[in-house]
Amino acid sequence: MTRAMRRSSRVLLAAGAILALAVPLAALAAARGGGAAGASAAPSYRRDVAPILQAKCEGCHRLGGIAPFSLESAATASAWSGAIAAAVQSRAMPPWPPGSDSPAYVGQSSRVLSAAERRTILAWARAGGKVDGPALKAKPPPPIPVRPGESVVTVAMPSTYTPKAPAGGTDDYRCFLLDPKLSQNGFVTSARIEPGAAKIVHHVILFREDSAQVAEAKRLDAASPGPGWTCFGGTGISAGSSGSSVQDFLNDANWLAAWAPGWGGGRLPDGNGIPLPAGSQIVMQVHYNLLNGRAPDRSRAVLTVAPGTANLTPVRTMLLPAPVELACAKGERGPLCNRSAALLDLTRKYRPQAGFVPTGLLHLCGKDAASRRPSPVSSCDRRIDQPTTILAVGGHMHLLGQSIRLVLNPGTPRARVLLDIPNWDFHWQNAYTLAKPIVAQPGDVVRVTCRYDVSKRAHPPHGQTIPRTPRYVLWGEGTTDEMCLGILQVTRG
Repeated sequence: MTRAMRRSSRVLLAAGAILALAVPLAALAAARGGGAAGASAAPSYRRDVAPILQAKCEGCHRLGGIAPFSLESAATASAWSGAIAAAVQSRAMPPWPPGSDSPAYVGQSSRVLSAAERRTILAWARAGGKVDGPALKAKPPPPIPVRPGESVVTVAMPSTYTPKAPAGGTDDYRCFLLDPKLSQNGFVTSARIEPGAAKIVHHVILFREDSAQVAEAKRLDAASPGPGWTCFGGTGISAGSSGSSVQDFLNDANWLAAWAPGWGGGRLPDGNGIPLPAGSQIVMQVHYNLLNGRAPDRSRAVLTVAPGTANLTPVRTMLLPAPVELACAKGERGPLCNRSAALLDLTRKYRPQAGFVPTGLLHLCGKDAASRRPSPVSSCDRRIDQPTTILAVGGHMHLLGQSIRLVLNPGTPRARVLLDIPNWDFHWQNAYTLAKPIVAQPGDVVRVTCRYDVSKRAHPPHGQTIPRTPRYVLWGEGTTDEMCLGILQVTRG
């Protein structure tokens, strides 16, 4: 489940209305009878309900997690049983953001509740959400699956770091150099990223850096007090082997893996791997969102690495950014409602280069910077230049995001939706592995389209903290700025 039962405030309001009007919770059940959920006997919390909560909810609803309360306690689960039932009945929880237009993805069935699990939770709530003792001890997370020839490599921040934001900011981007100590070429085949302080870690990205870039990273680290260095917008390291142009980098970003709340990486499809040459190291970029407070963090990642001699197809990450130009809402007033003032504020908070990104994105997407107009909709097309197999797809926006959609060959008879998230939730981000990879040919076009709602600033969804300061919003690194980013994991050629 997600932060603050936040799919919409309507979830908790609906639960309150149900209880206030004394509507029987039996009316919430999708079906009566059947096993533990039958009308003759209420399910046992200890035996039937707690294992479901442990498997499907406690990833977020745990002490130190992003949700506002923990379901690890039987008493808390009982107290929230009515709201849990309403959320389960409406299918708002556990959330599955992709809409019906999206294709099938790997693992979808394990992320949502089965019909039997829904019946069990609803029948338990209908009977009053009673508990019959503490939950049975949760099973430990399954071990990292290791295939023949693979090794397990664990990399962690060198020491604990307590984040801090620039004056007037709420975000800290910090990079840490990690050494996997590989003496031979390898392929990363899976990654499990484990944030140390999940409540404040907004995302983690692992970047591959070659031997020349490692020296530069060490200089940045040595020049910065404390562990790591500040790294808004990337690692702060030159492109190196990933290419000298922006287009080169976007077509082959040097990502190894990424994490966001509700998702911690996974295994690549069989036969694929991300190259990790001998002597290369990893930069872990951690984005701390201090709207949720401050806490010491020591995040880590567990990788499986196949030898470089394995006959694996190299995987790369394509990034599809689009410009963001959001004017203040009607009735909002303030000095940052002026675009030039907002642009200067970006450079003050982050770095001078941040001021060039909005114009650069307009140029990249073929838009005329001189005639730019603010709009709640942003889009950008990327033309495929060689045969490309799309393995996984993801999207990224911030607090004002409303929806995001990636489509191959939009507006043509060959159009195929790669990802459609009609109700964007900043706190539940993911990358989705296609159940059936999609092949794109040279000349095909991928379009990313993002929609925003600046009224969220005045009326944030339940459980979200959004600063109310009126401002013209541009592409920026902070949580209170915005992004429109499509992410494709692909093989090429």
